[in-house]
Amino acid sequence: MTAEQLEEICFQIITYAGEARSCFIEALRHVKDADKTKARALLAEGNQHLIEAEKVHMQLIQREANDEPVEIKMILMHAEDLMMSADTIHILIEELIPLL
Repeated sequence: MTAEQLEEICFQIITYAGEARSCFIEALRHVKDADKTKARALLAEGNQHLIEAEKVHMQLIQREANDEPVEIKMILMHAEDLMMSADTIHILIEELIPLL
């Protein structure tokens, strides 16, 4: 894999995970306002973005599983960190909505 290919994959993860995180944070704001319907809608939208991020991320995992080297760069670490923080917020929102 070239450096450009890795960078493209990382930017895709960052884009999808960033969109997911934004949806989840907005959902959290609607939880605070007790708007369960809007919070659930944003949770679903964010979940779709997170699934796309995970699909792209899986490309890297598959390459590594096939003994293709995947260089660890700061941009990859950032992409993975953003994806994991989005996932954590997602889990928290799922737990908070039923409390409304």
